[in-house]
Amino acid sequence: MPYIQMCELCLQAFEPEEVVPGGIRRLKTFKGYTVDVRLQQFRKMEPHELPEFIEFSSTEGQQLLAQMHEAVTR
Repeated sequence: MPYIQMCELCLQAFEPEEVVPGGIRRLKTFKGYTVDVRLQQFRKMEPHELPEFIEFSSTEGQQLLAQMHEAVTR
């Protein structure tokens, strides 16, 4: 699978939402994962489970990025 980077549409759709002007930002989610564009990770933290971190560059991360792109461009 070729390496997929986030396109401009995906970056706009999943960039953090500013909650407090100039301050607090809320990360958006996709398929139960928090999307951290800055660190290029998908994260999932469930109570009583170990946190899950998926790098955008990993095979699973690339699959999620492709699904995100498909959802954004519909």
